[in-house]
Amino acid sequence: MRPPPPGVLDSKNAVGGGAVPDAKNALFAQLNQGGDVTKGLKKVIKGEKIDRPIPAPKAKAAPTAVAAKGAPPAKPPKFGLNGKKWEVEFQKDNQSIVIEESNAKQAAYIYKCVNCIIYVKDKINSIALDGCKKCQVVFADVVSGVELVDCDACKLQCTGTVNTVSIDKSQGIQVILNEASLKAEILTAKCSELNVIVPGSEFEGGEYKEFALPEQFISKWNAATKKYETECMSHSA
Repeated sequence: MRPPPPGVLDSKNAVGGGAVPDAKNALFAQLNQGGDVTKGLKKVIKGEKIDRPIPAPKAKAAPTAVAAKGAPPAKPPKFGLNGKKWEVEFQKDNQSIVIEESNAKQAAYIYKCVNCIIYVKDKINSIALDGCKKCQVVFADVVSGVELVDCDACKLQCTGTVNTVSIDKSQGIQVILNEASLKAEILTAKCSELNVIVPGSEFEGGEYKEFALPEQFISKWNAATKKYETECMSHSA
């Protein structure tokens, strides 16, 4: 025996007896009205307010607040000998840092110090200042040389001998030499406001004299040598 076609209900299984045929008849009656089916609807004139509540837009989730990047936490100051290197780091407003009993095989590394005075009393191989501001270094004999990188308003004073002073990406630097260190080579790159102070014994009156190092240069083509020749700007020498 085949089952009845889909959608055909047995009158015995219909809920409420003839409820299903009555619903179909009512639907067909409405469709047979044609254009009259919209007579019961309210006509809305353009610009007229519709009397029904407009659903409020769903509130967007507030974006997660990103923590503002503040100043990095201050690191604890460091001072001491680590292997063959004296480490002076993150010191601030310390006017009495003394490196004693150093030797020609040791180096001093001074990093991120502000408004400090560092004394190197004995011979040392090299001294490096990195990222320091308003610091003074007074040193005796340096075998290799002294180097400043990314420093601001710092002073170097040699009381012994030094062969080379290298200054890179710094400004407002003063180098004070004595008679024994006058032959030191001073190498500079990307710097401004550099001054070298030499002892007065070389000049009349015995006073110290200050020299500003050139920070601007001019290059010109030499047709005879087929090369560019560079010289200091006259107003900055």
